[in-house]
Amino acid sequence: MKKLLTGIMFMMATAGYAQNRSINFNTTSLQEAFKLAKAQHKMIFTDCYTEWCVPCKGMEKLVFTQDSVADFFNSHFINVKMDMEKGEGPAAIKTYTVGAFPTYLLFDENGKQVYKFVGGMSATEFMAKIKLGMKVDNEESRMLARYAAGERQPDLMRELILLKIRQMEIGVAKKLNDELMDLLTPAQRALPENWVLFKENRYAMYLSNVDTRNFNYLVDHWRDFAANNNKDSVDRKMSLIFRKLATESLEGYHFKKQPYVKAQFEHYKEQIKATEMPDKNQLLVLIEMGQAAGEKNPEKVTALFEKNIHTFSEDNLRITWGYVSYCASIPGYKYPRATQIADKVIKKTKNPYLVSTCEMLKANQIRANKPINEAQNK
Repeated sequence: MKKLLTGIMFMMATAGYAQNRSINFNTTSLQEAFKLAKAQHKMIFTDCYTEWCVPCKGMEKLVFTQDSVADFFNSHFINVKMDMEKGEGPAAIKTYTVGAFPTYLLFDENGKQVYKFVGGMSATEFMAKIKLGMKVDNEESRMLARYAAGERQPDLMRELILLKIRQMEIGVAKKLNDELMDLLTPAQRALPENWVLFKENRYAMYLSNVDTRNFNYLVDHWRDFAANNNKDSVDRKMSLIFRKLATESLEGYHFKKQPYVKAQFEHYKEQIKATEMPDKNQLLVLIEMGQAAGEKNPEKVTALFEKNIHTFSEDNLRITWGYVSYCASIPGYKYPRATQIADKVIKKTKNPYLVSTCEMLKANQIRANKPINEAQNK
């Protein structure tokens, strides 16, 4: 998200300059573009977009309309603008594994895909990526050729996994990750160079979120990772994921992905107990709160929260946001103990956003308990 916002800011900064030209998208048919490229000996640039995609619109308005960008593309490429929800689009999504918008594809004059990149960005970054992709031995082509030839060195596999996530080919990345994990010995998995596949970073939501192979392995072998990488960073990663699990359980998001299963939550608690995280007792409470939410037991959720607020770290006090969402999701809920809970959190936290959330929690309690006639007259 930070990278996206930075890209949008860069694009906005260029909007004030007078520009007269834009990329000439002279066809919306990829098949027609293949014929033109063959005849004109040009590469093909394809902008994969949707009508509802905000970054797509930003690129179209603020980057594709810059004279320097337009001149370069109009002289070097057959340019295709393809709505991924119409015409050839849905089939192209499957053929070229398009997982996010905008996605940009480069093809050589023979119709072979040679490069892919994703997202809204500044004109400078956009042009840098394009010029990189135009090289015959660009990063993507070079790595894929090595992999196709049978190479399975860990460094190649690791870089391919990260590349495929950046390209939003998540299914491919996960298969490559599984292949790499099967190739590595337990000692190799915990080495610093492989920590990128387990730690908290831009790749984590796909590789090392709760219930993923990588996260389960990390929790079960945390001592190996702590010895090779840094125990504090390992503890922070595990704590963050379990806290996220508890929050998403209270918000209901976790149970949209899968139904509540008691055995799963008991397993999470056993995983936490086997660690030496400084806040593991707090995390056990958070998981119990999530479990109570799965059991549709708001009284237990509230009791656990109120009883343990004084023990929570600043990070774990963030469960307050999940708790407020949970309360709001219950039809006709009267917010029992809300004032007491809010005041305890306010006394404990230094986060002004949590304080304002707690004030809102108290206001919700007052509103929910007003007599019906008073509420109607309001």
